[in-house]
Formats: sequence, structure tokens, C-alpha cells
Amino acid sequence: MDLNTFFEGIRMMPEAVSEAAELQIPEEGYQKMKRLFRTDKDGFYRAVLKEKNFRLRFLYYFSRMACDTYECYRERNVDEKIYWDTFYDLTIWCENCFQQFGEYGINEYKWFFRHIECSIWRLGRLEFEEMSVYWKEIDENTEIQEYIPVLNVHIPQGEKLELSAVKASFGQAFQRWGSQIPFICDSWLLYPGLAEILPAESNIIKFQKLFRIMRVDFDGGEAQRRIFGRLSEDPADYPEATSLQKMLMYGKEASNRKQEIDRQHHTIPNQRSQRPKDKHYGNVHNRLWNHG
Repeated sequence: MDLNTFFEGIRMMPEAVSEAAELQIPEEGYQKMKRLFRTDKDGFYRAVLKEKNFRLRFLYYFSRMACDTYECYRERNVDEKIYWDTFYDLTIWCENCFQQFGEYGINEYKWFFRHIECSIWRLGRLEFEEMSVYWKEIDENTEIQEYIPVLNVHIPQGEKLELSAVKASFGQAFQRWGSQIPFICDSWLLYPGLAEILPAESNIIKFQKLFRIMRVDFDGGEAQRRIFGRLSEDPADYPEATSLQKMLMYGKEASNRKQEIDRQHHTIPNQRSQRPKDKHYGNVHNRLWNHG
């Protein structure tokens, strides 16, 4: 697949396409960086970060590698629409980069190895990442003490989190991977305190009810970046343009709310509604880490 066809398929902004073309990176240079990415990702990141217009270069390299990855997705019997939807992440994060830095490119460069290695798939509203985790906590229904495959659920920005769309995504995942594999999710959207702020009919609250909270991590700034577009030490600096922003800012306890909501949660779906309990995949308690 050529680069122009790829950019058209992921609906990349024309200005970003033009700027990427102006880099004029020779084929030999691209192949060298591609080999470095495969053998030493951290070395690849360091090498690109040293270059002028490094964000634009990340966009170029990831897009070229995405073209090379097309056959990998096809060999795994992935519908072409899933391929385009999955790599639309590049367009999303390029737009975010422009909004934050005033330049086209990719700033969240450590996110895209999943796409290049064919380990993440966007199925409708949600993304599902294939990975293995070590489960060492047990309860009366669980006897897991080994590395097991799981699906890490990610929620791309840009669309409403409607329950019907979410369930349809899980339905596609069940068809591809079966209903017995555990699903995990690490997101500020699952913060229990949101139920005290948002109405019961909120899409976020409906999404939360599909999961069972297993662990709360009080580090990180994901929520503030996602909701307000940036981090700030002064809550008064945050905008109140959206309904969610206004809800979080409203009232005398707004400052405390923003500190409390900035949490990330390691969870698996509410298995009572997703599948029958059994010895291996019942009420599994997990201790995972933040994947960004």
C-alpha cells in the first residue's frame, strides 16, 4: 500500500499529508529506522526525538510502517474496515498534537507499537488490545497464578460512548476471541466518584456498570488531560465549554472533585452479566499497571 492511499483511508488532514510529504525521507533512511523500531523501540524513539520536526517524523514513520503492516492484518482475516478504523488513531492523535502544540504530527509516540505489531483492533466504538498479564491475587472463585491472555479495553476519543455501541463492540470481540477471555480496562471513566457528579442516565455511568472495580490507582493525570485538554495546577484555569467540564467545575467542592476524579482504575467487566462464572475466569481480582 502506498502512503497517499493510507492517508486517504484514515482521513488524515490534508495539511498534515502535505507536510509529511515535504520531509522527503529517503527509502534507505526509512528502512534503517524501521529496523531500529523492530529491534530497539526505545532507541528508535530517542533517534527520532533528536531530529527536527520529530512529531511530524513520528507521523511519517508510523504511517509508513502501517502501510507495511496491512498484509499482517489481512493474514489474520481482519476486515479492511477494521484496519482503517484501527489506524484512524493516527488521525485522532495528529489532531490532538496540532491542538496542543500547533504542529501536525504525533506526540504520544509510545502508543502506536500496538498498531504496528497487530496487537490492537478497533471494533466499532472500542479498541481491544491483546496482551498477557500475571494474575497473582486469588479469592474463593479464582485460582489464577500464571500469565494468561486478556483483552485490554481502550476507549478512543471523538464519539459518544453510547451503551448500544459499546455492547456491539463487545459482541464483535466475543465473536473474535470468545466469551471466556477476561476483559480489563484502565481508565478514568471508571472512577466510582463520577456517580456522585454525573446523572444516572449519563453514558459514562452506563459504561461503568458493565465493569467491576478491582483496584484504584491514585497517580497520573489522564482525567484532566482528557476532560480539559491539559494539566494545570490552578483549577481556575480550566475551561467550562462542555457539559462534563461544567459539571466537574460546578460548586464549592469543584477543586476537590477534579483532584479526586484524576484516578485510573484497573477493572474487568461485570462477569455476572457477561458470562457464567467458573473456576478460572470468575470473580478475578487483578493487579495491573498503567499502560498509558
